[in-house]
Parts: sequence; structure tokens; C-alpha cells
Amino acid sequence: MMQCQMCGAPLAGRNDKRFCDDACRSGYHNKEGREQNGTILHINKILKRNRKILFDFYAQNLLTVPLQRLQEKGFLTPYCTSIEVINRRKQIRYCYEFGVRVRSKKVVQIIRQEQQTSI
Repeated sequence: MMQCQMCGAPLAGRNDKRFCDDACRSGYHNKEGREQNGTILHINKILKRNRKILFDFYAQNLLTVPLQRLQEKGFLTPYCTSIEVINRRKQIRYCYEFGVRVRSKKVVQIIRQEQQTSI
């Protein structure tokens, strides 16, 4: 007799049935997705936190801040969604629409990229 792939309960009905109910089917696929996408979920969490930190400073009109202050809030510099190279030495590291441009070794400027229309 076939068993549910999630809970092991005996299955009745169709020959190709894999789960006893919708809760087991959903739980199985959610668990499988978490295992396969764990790294992606972790990175997305960091990116969202970085964006929120930049948004909070930008909303307070604090556009030039010490890098250490961002890091104290939990900002992780290596994580960004894109990089705009201005010249060989300068770049803006974006986390979605908010960017960080290094002004000196300890001070950064927060920039908001203009919204672009979607295709």
C-alpha cells in the first residue's frame, strides 16, 4: 500500500496519489523549497535589511553618514543588487533603488535611483 510522502499515512484512491491531503502536499513542497533555496532566502533577507536601513536614513534626510553608523544598524556592505561604475576608482553600490557611494574611507553618501518605467 502507498504511503503519504510527508506523514507516512496510508493512501487510498488513485494509484498516482502521493499525499493524504492538501496540508501534507503543501508542507512537503514548502520544505523542499526551503532546502533548495536556503541560500537565496538568506541573501534576500540581507538585501531587504540593507534596503530598509538605507531607506530609513534617506527618509530622515541623512544623505551623508559615517559608514560605521550604517554597519551599527546591521548594514552589510558586500551585499548589493547592482554596481554602477562612475570611473575606474568610484562606484555606487545599489541595494534595489538605494545606493551607497563612498565619499571618504569612513563616510558614505546615500543616493536614491530614479524610478525607471518597466517594459
